[in-house]
Amino acid sequence: MSYFEKLKPLLRKGAAFLGEIPREGSAPLIVAHYDADGLAAASIMAYLFTSWGIDFHLTFIEQLYPDVFSELPLRDYSRVLFLDLGSGYKELLANARVQSALVVDHHPPHPQQDFSGIVEVNPYLAGIDASAFSCAASVAFAVAMEADPSMKHLAHIAVVGALGDRMDNGDKFSLTGLNSDVLEIAKQEGIVEESIGLRLFGPKTRPIVTALAATMDPFIPGLSGSETAAYNFLRRIGIEPKEGNELRTLGSLTKEEEKLLATELVKHMVLSGVSVREAQKIVGYNYYLAKEPPNSMLKDLREYAYLLNALGRMEQYSTAVALNMGYKGKHLARAEETLKHYRRLLAKYISLVENEWHSIIKEGTAGAIAFLEGLPPKLTGSLCSVLSSIMSGRLRGKKFLGVAARYGEGKWKISFRRLSDDVNLGDLLRSLASKVGGVGGGHPAAGGLLVDENAVEKLLMEI
Repeated sequence: MSYFEKLKPLLRKGAAFLGEIPREGSAPLIVAHYDADGLAAASIMAYLFTSWGIDFHLTFIEQLYPDVFSELPLRDYSRVLFLDLGSGYKELLANARVQSALVVDHHPPHPQQDFSGIVEVNPYLAGIDASAFSCAASVAFAVAMEADPSMKHLAHIAVVGALGDRMDNGDKFSLTGLNSDVLEIAKQEGIVEESIGLRLFGPKTRPIVTALAATMDPFIPGLSGSETAAYNFLRRIGIEPKEGNELRTLGSLTKEEEKLLATELVKHMVLSGVSVREAQKIVGYNYYLAKEPPNSMLKDLREYAYLLNALGRMEQYSTAVALNMGYKGKHLARAEETLKHYRRLLAKYISLVENEWHSIIKEGTAGAIAFLEGLPPKLTGSLCSVLSSIMSGRLRGKKFLGVAARYGEGKWKISFRRLSDDVNLGDLLRSLASKVGGVGGGHPAAGGLLVDENAVEKLLMEI
């Protein structure tokens, strides 16, 4: 049985909710998370409503924190959609007397499942581990398809959302579960192509040095972000980066050269402190947009996902949605400039943590947290993902890493990533939040916590 079939009863409820909107004639409000998955889910719903001729209002938020929640004009709308958030906060929605809400999510749901006026489409409710086998964009795509089968051509947007949430957790880092079912639709429609090989950002036509420097997932210490370092690395391992006066492309590598490059990259990453599992991500499945021009930054879907994450964290939401809906031109140019700025910011804070480790890191028995003054709070998750992979040598024995940034007045926003499979971060953070008076939760492998600065010492004692 496919995951679409397993979810059929939930999808019908979601489609029925959407079907009522044209009949009511009033604009719905879409509230979505700002990461690649949330942006992808929002773009799918935006495309659906646009094709139906329905006006809508769209906003992106950090999380349903109490202060954020209180600022949303929920009572001004007869119907509200929550995408990539909301499942753990349905009680908040009920207490706020939201007239009618659709929650499309893949985070663990609130224990009490039924609240009046709230329709929830979450694979967890069908007995599926949604943290492993689906993303919000895949669920949103499934609901949109149930409501209007002509939305099939948006399958690639859901695949981008899944890759943005790093849900390529199958064999050779392939997509699984509902994400895999959506991928199959994208392949059948001739939208997406897949192959196995080096997982460097970009198509085969991209110069090798550019592909190495552009690759951020996995992050390659010393090479990601630097074409000069990539060039010197290739020379050092015996691969000539140039042919005549021209830089060689990925497609020009012989089988022997590709095997050598893969081996040397894994060695380089492990010697740089990256875990063996993370280093092995350099080889696996690649996904490409079939009809996208060869040199486009949207060609490689992992690069596309990284771009969406950058746009979301740099608050360029309209640019991200425009790209997902097929607009390019000035939007693509703006996205490229934003990406450059985003990479510079990440590089700055990675260097800061590396150079001032002992003054920045606060350690507990089970975990460690990097407290970074001046770090934009929307960058905590991205930075934590990179640091958790490249700092494994300094974190031996720890089960999780957190990155904290100032949030509003007197609070810290902390993003966490799991370093050991024997901890469920979502459960742990919900427990910690109840002990230290904060708000927390997430998936087994990643999550977040918002705490008052006066509770930090107690938090460190608890971890």
